[in-house]
Amino acid sequence: MPDPLQALLAAGAVPTVALPPTSRYADAGITAHVRPHEPGEEPAPPVPYFRRRLCPSPERFALLHEYATAAGDRRDLLAASLLGDPELWWRLADANGIIDPARMTLPPGRRLRITLAEGVPGAPDE
Repeated sequence: MPDPLQALLAAGAVPTVALPPTSRYADAGITAHVRPHEPGEEPAPPVPYFRRRLCPSPERFALLHEYATAAGDRRDLLAASLLGDPELWWRLADANGIIDPARMTLPPGRRLRITLAEGVPGAPDE
């Protein structure tokens, strides 16, 4: 039996979104909620949404160095200076197990792990 959701996606009934590869949701994928309807009732259009993205464990990131936050630091500015792209602030959050990115730089003096991308092995310890 064909999957009804896949049939809707294939028919273009559910809008798809192409995310840039630097998006934290680029690998999450999109699915749709299809509300059941009663006989004789007009079916509601499917509602697309991003699949849940689980934050990876910080142990999956190889440490490059640490950075001590200072008063006035912002996550986007740190990502720009440390990773070269302000939109990659979520990689800093993932590497440090930070759930609430608004608190990433608080309190001043917090040590952030600056790492390689998830799953990229670092140099062996000596």
